Amino acid sequence: MFHLRIVRAARSRSAISRPTLQRRWNSDNVPYSAIHKPVLLEQVLEYMAPQPGKTYCDLTFGDGGYTKALLDSCDCKVYAVDQDPTAYEKALQLANVDAYRGRLFPLLGRFGQIAQLMGTKEPCFDGMVMDIGVSSGQLETPSRGFSYKLDGPLDMRMYSRGQGTEAQQQFEEESTLLSKSITAYEVVNYFSREQIADIIYQNGGDRLSRKIASAIVAARQKTPIQGTAELAAVIQKACPQPRWQRGDDDMVRNSAARTFQAIRIYVNDEVRDISRKCFSLYS
Repeated sequence: MFHLRIVRAARSRSAISRPTLQRRWNSDNVPYSAIHKPVLLEQVLEYMAPQPGKTYCDLTFGDGGYTKALLDSCDCKVYAVDQDPTAYEKALQLANVDAYRGRLFPLLGRFGQIAQLMGTKEPCFDGMVMDIGVSSGQLETPSRGFSYKLDGPLDMRMYSRGQGTEAQQQFEEESTLLSKSITAYEVVNYFSREQIADIIYQNGGDRLSRKIASAIVAARQKTPIQGTAELAAVIQKACPQPRWQRGDDDMVRNSAARTFQAIRIYVNDEVRDISRKCFSLYS
């Protein structure tokens, strides 16, 4: 059975000092370009309270922020999982650093299939962390098709390097994931109006899902929708909601945001993967 520590910063029992934790993540100390900075790093470490000799699992390695912090905190081991081949390559690089050699074990695949990836029925960890969703690096790479702000092909697969990069495939697991996948292009251009509306409503919570789906179907009847900018323009024209900002960040959002989120969640089967993981934790 899996063991999971859930982060509740207010109930932290760790004796690790706050100044020490704040020094844990420094992107200059990794052998690759790191874009994504973990937001809850301090809270995660406070609650997990890593100990020497224990084994932990980072189910969404990304740029390695949580993994590196765990390894730096004490003489422990970490299994790092990610379905993104570029993240997996970063994990391999980090595992080859002297300080982490023999303590970091990268795994390429979906976190909902951790048992299969480890080749065991009941892997047991002393703590696990998940940072669910799309990362900054994925959003800022146009060829991967995640962003409605940057024009690129309608891909959105977490396990794809981006269309036009097929020659860069290096791993057998990578090819397996891609062979069983569909892209956002297929969803947008081949799914029925009802299917698209359900995807947008169920995964994005947009009450205008049927209006958006109708606009997509009408647009593709003239010519296939090829890229992210074109899809965003179709949605914005159908539902010209004002652009808005959320919180203190500098990102301007528009009416395409929820649709892009919804299609990404569907393409990557994210809800099922999370449900599978939660079920396995308590089964």
